[in-house]
Amino acid sequence: MTRPYGVLLVSFSRHSHQSSFVPLYQAHPRTRIVAVADEDGEIDEPLRQVNRRWARDLGVPYLPTVEDGLRRDDVDIVSIAHEIERRAGLAVRGAGAGKHLWIDKFMGATVDECDAVVHAVAAAGVRALVPSFHYGSLVSHALQALRTDPVGELLGVHVDAMFSKGWPRPIADEDRRPFRPAGRWKFDEVKRELLTVGSYAVGLVQACLDQPVARVAGHGGAFFFPEHARTGTEDFGTLLMSDAAGRTATICGGRIGVATHPGGGPLRAVLVGSRGTLTIDAKRPAAQAFLRPDIVETRYKPNPDDWMQWASGPPVLNPSLSGDSAGLADGLEELVSALDEDREPSYPVARARDNMEVLLAGYQSICEGGAVVDLPLPRGRA
Repeated sequence: MTRPYGVLLVSFSRHSHQSSFVPLYQAHPRTRIVAVADEDGEIDEPLRQVNRRWARDLGVPYLPTVEDGLRRDDVDIVSIAHEIERRAGLAVRGAGAGKHLWIDKFMGATVDECDAVVHAVAAAGVRALVPSFHYGSLVSHALQALRTDPVGELLGVHVDAMFSKGWPRPIADEDRRPFRPAGRWKFDEVKRELLTVGSYAVGLVQACLDQPVARVAGHGGAFFFPEHARTGTEDFGTLLMSDAAGRTATICGGRIGVATHPGGGPLRAVLVGSRGTLTIDAKRPAAQAFLRPDIVETRYKPNPDDWMQWASGPPVLNPSLSGDSAGLADGLEELVSALDEDREPSYPVARARDNMEVLLAGYQSICEGGAVVDLPLPRGRA
């Protein structure tokens, strides 16, 4: 194929990262944005206006239905960034139309929905990629370390993935609600942080272990933010995992407040092996000294329309190891290469499904008081 791959942008929902994907498509010589689409009759007016504004600013048509976009011959890749509850249906439709897929982080709201996407992609013979930290700097450095064998046989992994966003505040007892189980992901003011941030840490565990996670135990329900306490969702959570070989992995994932870290939040991995232990810090320094005013008084104020900073990054005083620590640009390059070479991406949708399954098991465990949950999870649940 000689022309650039045409990209259809499906929705600019505030629950997504579509606005972060736009500069990637614009910068890559093998992709170009050809249209924005959404189900105009099913979305609310604010999202409708956001979608139309993006189409106008990009100089491309806004299509009132996704089917209008899927019928276009100049659409090769569908960039799906709707609420998590709609992504599986959109992905299945896109694959059925013979389009390749770029799916924002989670393919579906349940393991059955994720299975449906995996099956649809395989049946259609299209390529699909879920951008994640699999292509980021922390995973690449961890895999390089394992290849060069400084720790010996890998015995265990620990990952901290925390975002320094939002303003922690005192929480009154009357604001606390019971921990909400998996299945409700969309909220007006909050994201579920174990899901949103913990997925990156689980992705690193997947990369380091050469066998699937077999057992999961989780803990959650502590709060920094009243917004989460009032909805029974989580600021952060911890998971303990093991694989069939008995190797263990632990993660801490979530949101810890804006003035807690000068690099926007800790992102590090600890590899424990038979000969030694190695710590890899994607935010560079092993020792940090900083003052809270350095962050909160340095021309920083959250956007009142994005108070919890869903769509904006934290203030960063210290640079990361990589300018693309999330690996989004490398992920797009991988998808384009997979299309050019007619091969499956190195992080296929089946792995993305497994990532979500681990997190769902973690939520089940938290609701069951930390009980161990075996994988795979049962299918066919409502």
